[in-house]
Amino acid sequence: MTHEPPNTKPASRAKWWKALLIGSLALNLLIGGAVVTRFFTHGGADRMVGASYTQLIPRKFFAEMPRDRRKVLLDILKNYRDDFRNDRNASEQVALKLADVIVIEPYDVGKAKLVVNEFADQNGKLASRGGAAVLDILAILTPQERQLLAQVIRERSAKKK
Repeated sequence: MTHEPPNTKPASRAKWWKALLIGSLALNLLIGGAVVTRFFTHGGADRMVGASYTQLIPRKFFAEMPRDRRKVLLDILKNYRDDFRNDRNASEQVALKLADVIVIEPYDVGKAKLVVNEFADQNGKLASRGGAAVLDILAILTPQERQLLAQVIRERSAKKK
């Protein structure tokens, strides 16, 4: 009976897998630790609440502001949040009213025009409220911040061309 030496490949392969798993775990812990550290040292991410309602002020402007200043500016928008939401909901209700009017037979152009005009008026209110928010923000900007805002607005406009 011949006795063959045991195959050393499975043991060697197991060592590589173990090293690979340990390395992967270490990398995951390192990344997780970096994320947790960033969260606790810099706080959570700021949400650009209401920035979409102020189309005159690009989001990039808020992003370029220092964190504490950005919070002050976004707090102004947060004060308008309920009003923005109510105006959007009112616009949606008018749109539903249009859906009801256009299926009535015979079709009445006059009623449809009234509802479309009501929709335009409602969206005008929303735009006006956004304008008021912009004016509130502009009132507290420093000259340097106004310069930055002007630059960001021009950059956004140039990208659209």
